[in-house]
Amino acid sequence: METLYTREMGAQAFFCLNSIFFHPDHSVYNSMNLIVVSHLTTNEGLYFRYLTMVTSMNLGLDVLVESQQQQRDYYFNLLKRKGLYDYVMEIVTPEEREEGIRLDTEMNFPLSVIAEKISVDNVMSLIVQIQNLVSVKKKI
Repeated sequence: METLYTREMGAQAFFCLNSIFFHPDHSVYNSMNLIVVSHLTTNEGLYFRYLTMVTSMNLGLDVLVESQQQQRDYYFNLLKRKGLYDYVMEIVTPEEREEGIRLDTEMNFPLSVIAEKISVDNVMSLIVQIQNLVSVKKKI
């Protein structure tokens, strides 16, 4: 039996409906980046996936994972194997200097949310902090 519906068809339908029903200022086409440092992705995977799903689908952020060049393949394979790559757009390096809201362990950049890990204890707080920074960035 043939598959009548694929993930790609779902994504195409989402973007089509998004452009019809939402004002261009709220469209995912006008998104900004959420940059997550790589070692935060592997603490409690389910909560990383939840955070990336909510920030991607509800806030319209492009989720980027930042890792060192030599660890890029490692994190890609790890996230893919564990089913955590669904809402990640790309793995980038610090040298690429991507702009956006950061989820990091240190306050090295403006518009950063600081966390030791992504877990059941803090995932909702992190999402609210990211949402607040999205509001601030849109006003800038």
